[in-house]
Amino acid sequence: MNHDGATLADKLQTMSELLNEVKKAVTLRAQESDLMLDQQVIADSADLGQQLNQRRKELAIDMATLELQTGVSASTLKRLFKDPEQVKFGTVLRVADALGVKLCAAL
Repeated sequence: MNHDGATLADKLQTMSELLNEVKKAVTLRAQESDLMLDQQVIADSADLGQQLNQRRKELAIDMATLELQTGVSASTLKRLFKDPEQVKFGTVLRVADALGVKLCAAL
């Protein structure tokens, strides 16, 4: 019985150690996610315009193609990329959606 008790205790100790490793990994992953979110925070509207334009370039979408995809004129797209406050918010949402950019609020 002593031998079985020691085996059970060893198993419990091993499980406890594994659980602690999992907790550490989850904590580390959460910290990495928070850091990534902090790096993607948009400080002002000009940042949003620049990020949308950068995404367009990453996807190799020219202005004419984006205009066709969104129904937003090239001149409005240029204003949006310079300063999104110059265009309607619905337009910003339409362009962001076409570029695969999700706008969300984090509190």
